[in-house]
Amino acid sequence: MIILVATDFSPAANNAVDYAAHLAQTTDSELILFNVFKLNIHASNSLASTSSIDNLIRKSENELIRQSRDLQESHKIKVSWELKKDDTIGSLKQYMKTHWVDLVVMGIESNLIEYKLFGNTTTSAIHLMQFPLLVVPNEIPFAGINKIMLACDLSYLKEDFELGVLKQLTRCFKSQLQVFHVFTHRTEKQRDEELERFLEGVLHGIDHTYGYAYNHKVGDGIREGLDQFPADLLVMIPHKLRFFEYLLKGSKTDRMTVRTRTPLLVIPNERVM
Repeated sequence: MIILVATDFSPAANNAVDYAAHLAQTTDSELILFNVFKLNIHASNSLASTSSIDNLIRKSENELIRQSRDLQESHKIKVSWELKKDDTIGSLKQYMKTHWVDLVVMGIESNLIEYKLFGNTTTSAIHLMQFPLLVVPNEIPFAGINKIMLACDLSYLKEDFELGVLKQLTRCFKSQLQVFHVFTHRTEKQRDEELERFLEGVLHGIDHTYGYAYNHKVGDGIREGLDQFPADLLVMIPHKLRFFEYLLKGSKTDRMTVRTRTPLLVIPNERVM
């Protein structure tokens, strides 16, 4: 497996890098540190000279080299790095067109209220929806993945859908996996037999259970589920059409990103290269 972790060397990003390194160590994966160089507003306003910009770029390169070396020594994993310019999401999208990556990891400062209103690089990456993305809240250090909750709705799943990254994490960490569904109407069944039949094929060979709850708000239902099944990783599969339809109002996945204190793995319905 190839894991890419985006970093700007902030505390939230450094925590995500550490989390990704532990994932790479346990799953025997290669880790890529991905940094996008940006001029800060002060440098932009002062029309920084070419030499000073070059110095800033070298500073980023040196930090990537240092982190790569430290991670290789501490976690005994293969680490490489990429340095791009200007726009994180644009650079990431372009990179993914020519390089296969199984999982992208990003940090988020989930205690900042303005992220609920304006979004940030991490939520923008979720909107891109072209690769599995693991969002790590800044205050959550890596402590293993003993329990995983897959918040799931049958209408979001395609017939040829696979959960490769989720299954690999479950196997490598020997995690308990619970498939969780929120009923939003009291007239619905207390158990979704069709969902279970579909996932039995997808999750063949993976030990898993099912959980259900009623709540007219899906996000609140998922949080209730996490109270009953305190997972170390929450997995969601947003429906592409519905996701973009509600984007400006804030999708369920978008809101979960800034509210949950549980690392969130967002898996797209299809892979675009």
